[in-house]
Amino acid sequence: ADPQMMLKIWNNWPSSAKWCVRFTVAQVACCLLAHLYWPIGPYYLDVNRDEIALFTVARYVLVVPLLLLALFHFRETCSSRPRHRVLVICRVSMWEFTVKIAYYTLLSEGYDFAFWNQRCIDYRPIYMTRWIGWSFAIPTLMFMNLYPIMDDQTVASCMVRIFPQQAATWAYCWACFLGCVIADPWMGWILNTLGCIAYVVVIVDEVVLVSDRLLETSQPFVKGYSIIVKESIFIIYTCVYLCSLWGFFSSYACQRFYTVSDVSLKSTMATLLFIYWLCDGGDASHGED
Repeated sequence: ADPQMMLKIWNNWPSSAKWCVRFTVAQVACCLLAHLYWPIGPYYLDVNRDEIALFTVARYVLVVPLLLLALFHFRETCSSRPRHRVLVICRVSMWEFTVKIAYYTLLSEGYDFAFWNQRCIDYRPIYMTRWIGWSFAIPTLMFMNLYPIMDDQTVASCMVRIFPQQAATWAYCWACFLGCVIADPWMGWILNTLGCIAYVVVIVDEVVLVSDRLLETSQPFVKGYSIIVKESIFIIYTCVYLCSLWGFFSSYACQRFYTVSDVSLKSTMATLLFIYWLCDGGDASHGED
């Protein structure tokens, strides 16, 4: 990479984005140290049939919105004036659902790589497959959320701006999972705390971006509502995650919440995007790379 170009990108980022990068580096460094110097706890040996049944239902339900997106993409591609931005976000949404179906299929077929959650007060699993899936799905969902408000930006420009958020998100998925499976409680809670702080920093940078862009974009109500719904669910995700560590929710209750939220949130996001693009009367080439 060109150092001057990288320096220019760094200087163009607001301070909130720079803090996302700093927390990404901190999380990666702590995770590497944890892998090197602290042992990982044992696998979870039991099989929770009720949770497996949830994962099986989810993978089939998620096929429906994926097929609807594929049909919409085919219709848009075959139209007389295909809209570039519509096709981009539709492909990204299809990738999001594909990732979800992939890891729910692995979870339901026994490839869950379940570890004993060392931070919980009881004996319960934490599924590595789910966390790996989240590390791909959540950054993708961020693009689905934020690309529509950047009407005058290319895909590359949008990716450059939201990359710090995506990187910090990928890193906190790693840090929080590792913090739950590492045997040492002090290092485990350090990783979990670092991941939660990084999540707050990501929210701050998102607020900065949205406050700069939302009033300048078309249909700000639909796009703003989409962002609010996503962040509200993610805050609840975090609360459920922390409360489960302290034993307030059972393992099945947590997995049911995660599964239902995965299906409903992504379907809601896709529906709001469909409403936006259906109502959009802009030039088909607007925002094209």
